[in-house]
Amino acid sequence: MANPPRSPHRSVQAINLSIGSSQNLFDRSDTKRASEMPLNEGVILLAARIYRCAPSVEMDGARLQIYKTRMKALLQRTVFPENHHYVPEGAWTRSAFTVLRAGKAITAPDHCIRRDSYPGQDILFCAAGRGFVSSEGRTLSVKPKQLAWLANETTHAHWPDADDPWTVFFVRIDGPDCPVMRRKVFNGRATVATISTPAVLEAWFGRLFEVLRARDDGVDLTLNRLVAELMHLIAASLVNPAESRLPVQLRAVVSQMRQAPEQPWHARQLASVAGLSAAQTRRLFQKHLHISPRRWLIRERIMMAQKLLLESDAAVSAIAERCGFCDVYHLSREFKRSTGTSPRVWRKGEGR
Repeated sequence: MANPPRSPHRSVQAINLSIGSSQNLFDRSDTKRASEMPLNEGVILLAARIYRCAPSVEMDGARLQIYKTRMKALLQRTVFPENHHYVPEGAWTRSAFTVLRAGKAITAPDHCIRRDSYPGQDILFCAAGRGFVSSEGRTLSVKPKQLAWLANETTHAHWPDADDPWTVFFVRIDGPDCPVMRRKVFNGRATVATISTPAVLEAWFGRLFEVLRARDDGVDLTLNRLVAELMHLIAASLVNPAESRLPVQLRAVVSQMRQAPEQPWHARQLASVAGLSAAQTRRLFQKHLHISPRRWLIRERIMMAQKLLLESDAAVSAIAERCGFCDVYHLSREFKRSTGTSPRVWRKGEGR
């Protein structure tokens, strides 16, 4: 007859005996989670917590070395205290965002993921240790309290520092044109951010794990909302609230154009406001706003036209002239390109 499986709690006691007094290293959530895992994974989870906290344990050098040798032997493979997957309906990601995978990993030194491309976008948050990410031709170091966003549509990789393997929270999101979202959030910067409120982000992961465990009837809408919350958390850590995301030269140009979108705003005028060459000004628009100066101006004019269509009884032709369009046909063409309908139909549909 096979022997019954040993209790994970008995294994925890064995670890305690092997290293001396260490019960303060375990919190109830660790012990509870370990008890729900297979024996080997439960032992490794708690061993990892002790190993990572070693400097805080009061023991002499000899005992510390013995304990670290024993614990390190248990950490030869990556452990996932949290590991969740989700498969949304096929059409969902064409209209909203979702989460394909999420969890927490205590990585082994040789845990390395390399891919040519992969569905979705992987976002990693380093809770302890150190690691590296390679994405969009850059290799970046990631430290505790830092988050990295990998461009899964290109060649990418991530791996731990062999001398200090990281513990990471991870989430793979998917939705309509995720690379556009990434560029919007990081605004041309390297896709690693130091999170100003790490406790808030860890709490966000906790809520995400609960949603993925429950998978109730509203899971798709909830995941879409959680992805939006994550984008705001990341963006808030990238910018000082008192500062703009845009360079001062571009802010000056945008401000002047917005005040008078009906003006022609030729390249030389924009360059004069920015104090740069026309080519440099154009590059600033592309880098930070991901649009040309001309397309940005037309979008402002369309919004001005919408306001006038709703708040005045002026003819569409008069509104076209007032907003800086060549004629009513120019306005109609650009309006339909942006909104999908003509100015007259849009005005009527909005109740005017």
